[in-house]
Amino acid sequence: MTTNQIPKVKICGNTTPEDAIMAAYAGADAIGVINVASTKRYIDLETAKQIFLALPIFISKVVVVALDTMPVDAAYDQIQSIERIGADCIQLHGEESVELVTELRKRTNSRMRLIKKVGVSTDERECLENALAYEPVVDAILLDTVVVGGTGETGGTGKEHDWRISKQIVERVKTPVILAGGLNPDKVARAIAQVKPFAVDVSSGVEREIRRKDEFKVKRFVAAAKHIKTSSHI
Repeated sequence: MTTNQIPKVKICGNTTPEDAIMAAYAGADAIGVINVASTKRYIDLETAKQIFLALPIFISKVVVVALDTMPVDAAYDQIQSIERIGADCIQLHGEESVELVTELRKRTNSRMRLIKKVGVSTDERECLENALAYEPVVDAILLDTVVVGGTGETGGTGKEHDWRISKQIVERVKTPVILAGGLNPDKVARAIAQVKPFAVDVSSGVEREIRRKDEFKVKRFVAAAKHIKTSSHI
C-alpha cells in the first residue's frame, strides 16, 4: 500500500506525560506506551491513562501488548481494560496466532483499531506470508526487526532490518504498513524513500536515555519523516 504521501509518525515507549505531550506538539500523529511486563519501557495502565488524558485532541493513543500466552477470554479482558483508559489502538507485539487475532477482532469494539507486529528476519518468503495472513483481520501491520537470541524486549532494540523485505511487503499488502526497527533522525528519510510505508515508528532512536525522550531528536525525527525544514534553534 503506497498511497500515503506524507507518512504518519508514531513515537513509542513513552513513560511520562511530559514526554508524550512534547512529542505530540513536535508533530507526532500517534503516541505509544508499552504495557509488556519485564520490558525496559513498561508502564502500567493507570500511568498510561494519565499520559493519554494529557494529550491534545486528534492524537492517536496506542498501547503495545503481548497477548500470545493468554487464553482468548483473558486476552479479551485485557483489551477491555485498555479500552477503558482511552486508547484507540492496540498493538499486538507478541507471537499472537492468526486464530487468536481473528477471535479478538470479532469481539473487540469496532472503534478500537488493531495493529499486528510482523517480525522481519532474513526469510523473505516467511515474512511476506505472515503479513498476508494477518492482513484481513487487522487495521495495520507493523514491521519490526527479529532479534536473534531473544532479548525479551518488545521493540525499542534499535536494530535495523533489511528494508528491501519491508518494501516488498508494502507493495503486496493492502493494509497500511508501519515501519519500525532501528529508525532514528538520520535514517528515517532514507527508510521512507525506499520502503514507502504508511507510517514510521520510533522508540529508542529518539531517547536521551532509556525511558526518556530527547526533544531535539524527536523534532528532528518528525521533520525528517515529514520533509519539514527545521530551524537551527530546534
